[in-house]
Amino acid sequence: MVEVLEQFAPVASRIKILPDLLVNKIAAGEVIERPASVVKELIENSLDAGAGRIALIVDDGGRQLIRVVDNGCGMNEEELRLCVLPHATSKLLSDEDLGAIRTMGFRGEALASIAAVSHLRIASRMVGAIEGREVRMSGDQFEACGATGCAVGTSIEVRDLFFNMPARRKFLRGGSTEVGHINEQFARLALSHPQVGMELTVNSRTTQNLPSGQSRLERISRFYGPELAAALMHISRSERGLTIDAYAAPPVHSRATPQWQYIFVNGRFIRDRHIAHAVKESYRGLMEPSRHAVVFLFLEIDPEQVDVNVHPTKVEVRWADSNLVYSQVLSALRETFQRADLVTPLRFRPRGDSIDSVEEERMRAELAAVLKEAGPTPNSGAFSPSTDSRFATDRASQSDPSALPASMADAERLWRSFYASPAAPQVEAYSDLSRASGAPIDPSATQVDRFDSHIANLIPPRAIQMHNLYLVAESDDGIVIIDQHALHERVMYEQFRERFTNGTLESQRMLLPETMRLTPEQSALLDANAELLRKLGIELTPFGADSVAIHSFPALMKDADVQEFMRDLFDRLAQSAGETQTEVVVHRVLDLMACKAAVKAGDSLTQEEIQSLMAKRHLIEKSTSCPHGRPTILRLTKTDLNRQFKRT
Repeated sequence: MVEVLEQFAPVASRIKILPDLLVNKIAAGEVIERPASVVKELIENSLDAGAGRIALIVDDGGRQLIRVVDNGCGMNEEELRLCVLPHATSKLLSDEDLGAIRTMGFRGEALASIAAVSHLRIASRMVGAIEGREVRMSGDQFEACGATGCAVGTSIEVRDLFFNMPARRKFLRGGSTEVGHINEQFARLALSHPQVGMELTVNSRTTQNLPSGQSRLERISRFYGPELAAALMHISRSERGLTIDAYAAPPVHSRATPQWQYIFVNGRFIRDRHIAHAVKESYRGLMEPSRHAVVFLFLEIDPEQVDVNVHPTKVEVRWADSNLVYSQVLSALRETFQRADLVTPLRFRPRGDSIDSVEEERMRAELAAVLKEAGPTPNSGAFSPSTDSRFATDRASQSDPSALPASMADAERLWRSFYASPAAPQVEAYSDLSRASGAPIDPSATQVDRFDSHIANLIPPRAIQMHNLYLVAESDDGIVIIDQHALHERVMYEQFRERFTNGTLESQRMLLPETMRLTPEQSALLDANAELLRKLGIELTPFGADSVAIHSFPALMKDADVQEFMRDLFDRLAQSAGETQTEVVVHRVLDLMACKAAVKAGDSLTQEEIQSLMAKRHLIEKSTSCPHGRPTILRLTKTDLNRQFKRT
């Protein structure tokens, strides 16, 4: 009986209330990851205090010393005692304030967490006060509090970070690595607050001294170089309560990682998957999928429409309407890219680089020979365009004649009137076209043939083919070198996209249906994408238990291997099985079709085919890159040539 009672005898509780120091150390683990985290929290406090000038001093990567000095509003003695306590803040007064955060900080955790893992000194003086006050702490224990001499504002010193957490201190990286993280935090805060002067001193050497009132572009130039800043395209838009002020780099400045994408909301640096996806989509087709854009996005929105109380470091947010933000960012970037000249400049390595100087001289000589051969070739008259469907002309209704060379602009104007009423061709337009080209009109020719034939006379052929791979042509300010496959792939993609958007792609009935055996996965994909295949001009019917018969195929792909294309198509559809954005799926499919239909590297082109392809370059959007994002055109200016040939 005694043994039974002992089993139910009360035991000491295993649940304990943690000591305050341990609680603060745990909180510090969430907020204070490394010295750069301290820098972020302290500078944000200075910004909230209304500082117009902030100085940051760092020694030994922030392990020995982090000092932030500002000229903000300052604190009195009572505020100094309270500011280092957990959850003490001057930035929230009620529950309602939490729903509309207008300050950088608000949790009241930063100073308490920092004090728990360092030796902390805060000195502050308010405007009008005769003297300043200071407080000293060590591991969240008050050591001193009293009067001190200091300027108006606040100075915070953090020494021996993680002195009482050897495990955390052991995991800090070398001084240069930690300084790199500090520089990154400093840059983020300086970019988002250009009205505030900032100074950074590392190991007694001033590395940044930024005056107040700079523009965002000036700060970008200071941190990331004037070359990148000069290439950035400015974007400004304010619609539906969201203001966008952004700077986006052309695709040629893309990076291998997304670390060069800076997103700020109401002055706060964030990471956001919705915006990141919008940026990626806006560059889709302009650069390779594995590359990442360089973008600086500054968004302003009503604080009630964004929740910043999501993550201890405040680097994540939650939107009231994420679709609005996504669509506005996407459209703002896309519209800018459509107006911009995104041709990739051709750059030579300077002598002494990794390229062999002998090989460089050989390349120069070969280029000079190409230029000599690529002189003006008079056009003797109209030609009959190739019947190859790869070079069929498309309408490209959104091209901008004002951006074209004079002769090309005339051709575009005539071309527009020529197609003004496809059902009833315009006699006047034919006459204008005939007079402009100096060649007679063949009344039996189709509209496409007439346009192709006479635009050739408006623009004399000035291009030659090299190695059955590249086209070299004269431009107004030098030469352009064109990847024939990449450019034709873009032409075909835009042709497919426009016709797909306007309805169904033209299909061609096969003389004898081709049969194709399907895997169970492919059969499921076929059922799930039946409507998409129909719009693509592909007609299939069941043929036995696990096969289909292909009756119709896109007319512009008549030279493609049907079986090979269908296998690749099913692979693309499988890749897109979990994709919720229909536009992404369509892009991948049309991209595949364009790649299969375009001329290949190694294909020899006739002069007529070259001329037709060169003419279409001016009549499509995004002609500077293929749908994969690779450049189609490299530009070499006369200035570049003169420099390479030592003529300057």
